[in-house]
Amino acid sequence: MKTFELEKNIWTVADFEEMGWHDCSIHAFAIDSDVYDDFIKSDLLLDIDYIFKWVLPENTSNYSFWVAPCTLTFIEVTDLKIQYASGNSFLPELEISHISREEKIYENGYKSWHWKIELVGDSFISFDSIGYEQVVKRAPSLTNQQAFTITERGGINF
Repeated sequence: MKTFELEKNIWTVADFEEMGWHDCSIHAFAIDSDVYDDFIKSDLLLDIDYIFKWVLPENTSNYSFWVAPCTLTFIEVTDLKIQYASGNSFLPELEISHISREEKIYENGYKSWHWKIELVGDSFISFDSIGYEQVVKRAPSLTNQQAFTITERGGINF
């Protein structure tokens, strides 16, 4: 397989059930706030390497991966909590173990989601948000690593 055909370049909360972020690296995060009708709305942006496909070639036990830099933006974030445990020796990479969500329905009928991004180690990011959009920054590349170096991906890119 020499190329990987993307189904689409923008993924949303409607695609949640078919997506998985296990082993995806987070290179950076940012908060983007704007005032709308006297109300501040904030989005949480994650600069990630998304693994579109795991490939196990014949006659080997070493996986290859179709990976692309992406911006994962959670929309209208509230109640943000970040717990990051680096340990005693070094600052480990931020690597996603799992993303889960639970629907929230408020008394006025407004619907939202409570999200939890479990990271490798004793770390997590949790928040409420109405959804997400994941934008693919370039076509996936086949690599023997699950993430690119900052140089390979062209730096941090929201």
